[in-house]
Amino acid sequence: MLPQTGANYRVSDITAQITTSAGSSDSFRVEFTPTDQDGDVGVFQLYLSGVPLGDGAPTALGPHYKSLEQLCALAEEPGTRGRERTDLGDTFGHLDLNLEVTEESVVFTFTTRPASGEPLPWAPPSGAWMRLGVPRAEFISTWREAEPELRRLVRRER
Repeated sequence: MLPQTGANYRVSDITAQITTSAGSSDSFRVEFTPTDQDGDVGVFQLYLSGVPLGDGAPTALGPHYKSLEQLCALAEEPGTRGRERTDLGDTFGHLDLNLEVTEESVVFTFTTRPASGEPLPWAPPSGAWMRLGVPRAEFISTWREAEPELRRLVRRER
């Protein structure tokens, strides 16, 4: 039975959306939920310590896959990396986002961009920085768990 929403739906209008995900939203989670029939556009989301970083808008998976693949490669390199500005794509365009890799953690530091207007409910206001980290090994293992299925979806986009 469909929920009572006040809208009239036909069964053919409803498509089951299968979310590809790995990790725990309490620590670090990668998630993609297709929003179109072809599965090449959807909501890509990263969670750090329970905070969803993305804006929830539909987007192409390919650029986000490539960004996370590059971030994981940085996390897998031995040693540390100081705080550097990073760009994770349009879903995260409302944030000024920095990445740091310590011996133990991958750390994201971010604030809402002034041009983005009012911050999302979870996001810090412009000029106030939030710093969230995930254990380095967990970042890598979560990406490795999600990567094969995300890669399959990206290849399907082409």
